[in-house]
Amino acid sequence: MSDSICFCIEAPAHEVERLIAELHSLGTLGIEERSADPYTLLLAYFSVGSVPESAVLSLADAARRIRLRGRQSVPAMDWEREWRAGLGPRRVGSLWIRPSWCVSQGTRELEIDPEQAFGTGEHASTRLALTLLLEALHSGERVLDVGTGSGILGLGALRMGARFALGLDLDPQACSNAAANRSRNGLPLALACGTLAALAPQARFDLVVANMLLRQLQPWIGELVQHASRGLVLSGYLRQEREELRALLSARGSVAVREIEEPQSGDTWCASLWLQSRVLQSASRSSSVSSKR
Repeated sequence: MSDSICFCIEAPAHEVERLIAELHSLGTLGIEERSADPYTLLLAYFSVGSVPESAVLSLADAARRIRLRGRQSVPAMDWEREWRAGLGPRRVGSLWIRPSWCVSQGTRELEIDPEQAFGTGEHASTRLALTLLLEALHSGERVLDVGTGSGILGLGALRMGARFALGLDLDPQACSNAAANRSRNGLPLALACGTLAALAPQARFDLVVANMLLRQLQPWIGELVQHASRGLVLSGYLRQEREELRALLSARGSVAVREIEEPQSGDTWCASLWLQSRVLQSASRSSSVSSKR
């Protein structure tokens, strides 16, 4: 175990969950949350040299009343023991998610050890994404999981009947973690370390799922739509961002057919299912023909 750096970030309560997600995307080892009324203090730990200090400093935002209060070196900690203490089995729909050190909860389950990758079912955006994905999934479909993290969404799709699932992530550590979870579950999750640019332009998947912050989604919206032959499940945006997302997807011929949300630590996280307009039109024509018979 090596020494770490702790960054202290002060923020209003409604900014906390977004910041936690941002810090996880930067590869934090762990985050402590402390009350400092009317603000919340986040103590974010990173391995020495694992992240440029400028990346953490960029989270400060005077308009949002977010400021970095300082940084300090801290002695080595047993991070594995620390994060294990806070995790347990969780049910999402008809699927149980559990860490490997917890006893089995049933036959339809995933064994997920997150290590430092995002996606254990503890964050609202992951639960929302998995809920909609499993609702929308048809048996035998092909699924693309963008920003796969621990692999939980792609693995969940395979467990519940997908024929094929590909997990895509920029972070080699996330890909390694997803591969370990793949082995734990004995599921054939395909993995690629890279962006959507690594896919052939003609690659198509029945469902594309992405659990990412809106700022991370925006540059890839066109590609997400392009690779989705039937629909998209998007999660990780806040309630106040839904109209911005709606405008981006509507302009590309996608229609929102379901949205769910969940409050967590002062924010309301959302996920939505978008179907391609041509799919809806085809379904409408089929329904019309059936009704005339």
